[in-house]
Amino acid sequence: LTTVGLFSGPYRISMALRIIPQTLSLPLFPLFSRTAHFSPSRFTEVYQLSVKFFLLISIPLAAFFTAWSEPILRMTLGKKFLPAIPAMQFLGIGLIPFFLSTLFQYLFAALDQQKRFFVSTCVGSALRLLLLFILIPLFGLVGPSIAFVCAESVVVGIWIVQLTRLGYPARIFEMLWRPLLAGACMSAFLYSSSGSHLLVRILVGLLAVVAYGAILFILRTFSSEELHHAREGFGFVSPFIESWTKKLRRNP
Repeated sequence: LTTVGLFSGPYRISMALRIIPQTLSLPLFPLFSRTAHFSPSRFTEVYQLSVKFFLLISIPLAAFFTAWSEPILRMTLGKKFLPAIPAMQFLGIGLIPFFLSTLFQYLFAALDQQKRFFVSTCVGSALRLLLLFILIPLFGLVGPSIAFVCAESVVVGIWIVQLTRLGYPARIFEMLWRPLLAGACMSAFLYSSSGSHLLVRILVGLLAVVAYGAILFILRTFSSEELHHAREGFGFVSPFIESWTKKLRRNP
């Protein structure tokens, strides 16, 4: 019971983050559906951009989870859950395939390939159960975390291969190495603040995020078209602030 309790703490924290990829991926479904039926080449482009975006937002979260497992557990659950730090670190790594997996239900639905998605999901679930039986006796509460990372990674890999065979390559390795390198540097920043005061940790966390973004730009992670889309997307910020400013002035 103690082992189950120790694992459930970090697992609930990581699962609570599911709302982020779910919220971000749901509005993409109409775009997936429209391009899949009318412009396969555009669907491939949208698919690749979506995978890249989810990689870019999941890696910093994974870095925080792995590097700051101890303060996160201490602040949210208390000192009693500190033995679960290794489990939380593996769950942090699993956030990367976990975020990506949210996209594929909509991608396969847009292509009318729900059967492929269902079969692959069953394979991933069976693999996870098998790994649980094997790893829990060997590694205790860390076993389920390792099973989670492995099963999520394998099933995402299967989905990527299936879409590639359908004519929609993801170019996952080409787009993965730069964010991973930036995430490793970010993790090094975060690890350097271990044992520091809370304010120091906050400052280091902000610097780590800045370093992550700077390294992405130095490595030329973004194309000119992607930067144009980003500027266009951020164009809503100024009108949004202006609108709320007017409302606040009217209702003091």
